[in-house]
Amino acid sequence: MQSSEFADGVKKLIGKKIVVVGCGAQGLAQGLNMRDSGLDISYALRQDSIDQKKASYQNATNNNFVVGTFEELIPTADLVMNLAPDKQHTSVVNQVMHLMKKGSCLSYSHGFNIVEEGTQIRKDITVIMVAPKSPATEVRAEYLRGFGVPTLIAVHTENDPNGDGMEIAKAYCVGTGGHKAGVLHSSFVAEVKSDLMGEQTILCGLLQTGSILSFNKMVEKGIDKGYASKLVQYGWETITEALKIGGITHMMDRLSNPAKVEAYKLSDELKDIMRPLFIKHMDDILSGEFSKTMMEDWAAGDKNLLKWRAETGETAFEKTPAGDMEITEQEYFDNATLMVAFIKAGVESAYETMTCSGIKNESAYYESLHETPLIANTIARKKLYEMNRVISDTAEYGCYLFDHACKPLLADFMKKIDTNVIGKNFNTTGNGRVDNFELVKINAAIRNHSIEICGAELRAAMTAMKKIVE
Repeated sequence: MQSSEFADGVKKLIGKKIVVVGCGAQGLAQGLNMRDSGLDISYALRQDSIDQKKASYQNATNNNFVVGTFEELIPTADLVMNLAPDKQHTSVVNQVMHLMKKGSCLSYSHGFNIVEEGTQIRKDITVIMVAPKSPATEVRAEYLRGFGVPTLIAVHTENDPNGDGMEIAKAYCVGTGGHKAGVLHSSFVAEVKSDLMGEQTILCGLLQTGSILSFNKMVEKGIDKGYASKLVQYGWETITEALKIGGITHMMDRLSNPAKVEAYKLSDELKDIMRPLFIKHMDDILSGEFSKTMMEDWAAGDKNLLKWRAETGETAFEKTPAGDMEITEQEYFDNATLMVAFIKAGVESAYETMTCSGIKNESAYYESLHETPLIANTIARKKLYEMNRVISDTAEYGCYLFDHACKPLLADFMKKIDTNVIGKNFNTTGNGRVDNFELVKINAAIRNHSIEICGAELRAAMTAMKKIVE
């Protein structure tokens, strides 16, 4: 969407009563941004959350928001923002719908409840989606930097009785800062399917797989554990900062020419190995098989999710503190050719799989390349624990499914990996020779990939983007 389409700013919502349902990570981040944008924000919580002063209550009250029960706040709300966890959506919507006044608006940031569970909303209620493509921590952090995160917006076609759903969605998006990073007019179905695919594969799944495999390989080959831990934990953020600013082209250009050739070859091999897994995840998402499996685990009290979360916490990477040695910015590239290859392979594979399934190029770009650095930032804070803490339970469940299937697939590939591509400087381990004809072909292949063409156009509009890694 063009920036001129957001010229009215938050005007549509000025003077309106906006009530957020749920004050977890996403609910708090969006509420803070919207309040800072001049909007009237309060939080509706369950009575037991208030009585027991649960985390959601503390999040809201510690930030000086008005808090009340559903019955106290929903009936007078002009906009109700449903930001509860996916697994609670049906219960929450059933509770609030009969309390909402005629002609009010219900918003989602992930339409799982409508698309995968088939929930029907009262016909006099406008239903919109404003979906920031980022974990909550980065929604807030990017806003404070004067930027924002790319956002998908949509109006549920069956619920736009007043014809102003898109106006509300645009004002909401401005309130969170998303208009500064790029906004895509989408649909509920497209957002849900692309979001599930991105978060399961490159955004979370492959970052988890790559972290564990890269760390384990370095330790196996005698690299200091503290160094290996630091290279992986902070390496993703540094490498993907280049990705965010200049795409795969710029990320690969940060390598020497010999290392670029090696990373390109490793990436192509990784893509060939993982392609069936990416396709399977897309097929399971489109068919509803993924949602069915996950909802069965919800019904079992998150038995698998909690088990897998605990197992991740026991991995050697998670339990090994980062060393206190200095690693320069360029060293994160020079000593982690494999990690660059993982990023290239994952981003391109996710993008290709989504676009081949009919998802818009722009949506696939946001769900793969642009959001990857935002997820990487969370790993830099507290490793995989932080990544899995701040993403949704839906994303976390999909991440574990992908990781558990991917690691065995890459077993033979990893047997061939040595410290020349992970742990040591590639430029000191080879002969430094490059075939010019081969390099020209590789550069052309990187630059002419559809994601680079699409990304260059989208990034050109991101004039307020701020760097994170100094």
